[in-house]
Amino acid sequence: MKKIASILLISHFAFSQTAKLDTNIILIGQQINFRVTNEMQFTDIWPNYNESLVEGVEIIQASKIDTTNGIISQQFIITAWDSGSYYIPPISFSEESKTTGALLNVKTIILQEDAELKDIKEPIEEPIGWSDIWPWIISILIICLIIYLIKKYAFTKKDRKITIKPKVIIPADIVALEELDELEKAKLWEDGHIKEYHSQLSEIIRKYTENRFEFIALELTTKEILEEIKLTLNKEQLNNLKTLLQRADLAKFAKGKPDKTENLESMSLARKFVNKTKEIRL
Repeated sequence: MKKIASILLISHFAFSQTAKLDTNIILIGQQINFRVTNEMQFTDIWPNYNESLVEGVEIIQASKIDTTNGIISQQFIITAWDSGSYYIPPISFSEESKTTGALLNVKTIILQEDAELKDIKEPIEEPIGWSDIWPWIISILIICLIIYLIKKYAFTKKDRKITIKPKVIIPADIVALEELDELEKAKLWEDGHIKEYHSQLSEIIRKYTENRFEFIALELTTKEILEEIKLTLNKEQLNNLKTLLQRADLAKFAKGKPDKTENLESMSLARKFVNKTKEIRL
């Protein structure tokens, strides 16, 4: 009889507490449920999570603690923004009750070389009403009145000598290198602003490419830029530009987090690209 009671007690402890994931494999940014369950009579301590289960596994939403039919449970919606394996350690409710650990594998998003970046949603068109129009009408009338008064009372019929100052054009490479220096001094990625760092780096190179090779690089996707310029650059220059822009796209749109080596490499590639493709001046 004691043997049977021991078996029942072991079986009871084996199934009375759980800490389960919907799945052990997700993509970066994918959300899944993590459910913690135990019997109230064997619960002295309940886990108290803040913003993450473990470092790298973010809690999006936590449900209220449910105590129904002698069972205490809570559900968490979780995700992760970096690829890798994350070990969720066992949860100890009391000396007699403890869950097993769980392993969450996060896989990176694989982008095809010919994939195009698209908006998540189409822009919403709001109807134009009278409240949107009348401020513009009043503003136009005021401007017209000011112009009329200036022409009538301020201007004279005397000939005025107009001096046209020559426009100073600063070469595109000098502008780009100065902007890269300013970006490096700002130390954005060192302070955790990785997305902003790569966004500004990409914009500097796109603007330089537009001014240097005279096409609207700021308005094009990475794929379109590479296609437009592939006959102008050599293989090394094209590969450097491709690595720089695609890494910036991942940081901006896929919430990727380049590491220290990649952040430093992107700045180096940007400077190298400008210096190797700048216009030769006599």
